[in-house]
Amino acid sequence: MVVVLDTGLLPVGERIEAAQDLLADNEIPSINRLGSVAGQLWHRFTVWDLGEGVHATQVVGTGLSVLRGDKQLRVAAPERVGLGVQLTGSGTFSHCGADQVIEVGELSLTDGTSVSDYSSSGIGGSKVLIFDYDQLALPIETVRSAATRLKSSPLYGLVSAHIAALGEEGDIEPGPARIMVKSATTQLVRALITTAAADPRQRGDLHDTLYPRIAAYVEQHLGDPGLNPEQIARAHNISVRHLYNVWSARGIPLSQWIIGARLEGARADLARQGRTVPIAVVARRWGFTNPAHFSRRFRDAYGISPRDWQQSH
Repeated sequence: MVVVLDTGLLPVGERIEAAQDLLADNEIPSINRLGSVAGQLWHRFTVWDLGEGVHATQVVGTGLSVLRGDKQLRVAAPERVGLGVQLTGSGTFSHCGADQVIEVGELSLTDGTSVSDYSSSGIGGSKVLIFDYDQLALPIETVRSAATRLKSSPLYGLVSAHIAALGEEGDIEPGPARIMVKSATTQLVRALITTAAADPRQRGDLHDTLYPRIAAYVEQHLGDPGLNPEQIARAHNISVRHLYNVWSARGIPLSQWIIGARLEGARADLARQGRTVPIAVVARRWGFTNPAHFSRRFRDAYGISPRDWQQSH
């Protein structure tokens, strides 16, 4: 993600005007108020363009209020959908007739053609994915219906984690990789909305997002020594045979990929932490219960023992 404004680098007297101008130029019409905490006043805005019709905006700072009432809708009511995740702090959100308190990790869904009111106090941050409606190909009524029922979707936790992680590893140059990230993100958000709204499209959306959901589940459970095809298939209500068929798109056997991902994670930890953490602890963290087995796998993969690798860093 690209930092487009950090008001902490500006003179105090210029910070509110700079932030107001940025919000007015880049987002839909709204009444924006910025708050301070214990005499502090600062906000950092970052943006990531995922491709035509989809971008992410992240705001971290000392409080923010965004109100879109009838007057702002009359100025402009673009057919956009915003899906935000609270990164730190907490916020309040009123939309589609419901009032919510948004805690860390929780989602809020906004239909840009309806009134809404979001505010946060204290130091906090949130990230919002903004889609043109034609990217999601969903009726406005479906989005409005889902807005108050997001937690009923089985994809809630997965989508929350996905949005929070977007852009954190750096920008992706335009090309096939960015196109795939945009496609996967759009499919996941569409599936979240249709399942929350109990829309008839949900069956097809769940099918289309099965592979990214499996991949995310595997990555989140690499540290579980009991991770195996039966557990993965059971978590997604599919057969092991179906799991293997879906995973074949990755071009590498599932068990081989799990071992490789665990070894990569352990190698990165050993390099980053040096000799401050015992090798056996790092091995267990990545799902290896037998230190000798871990050492043998590590040497086979990288041509060096874990201890030598650790000491060299």
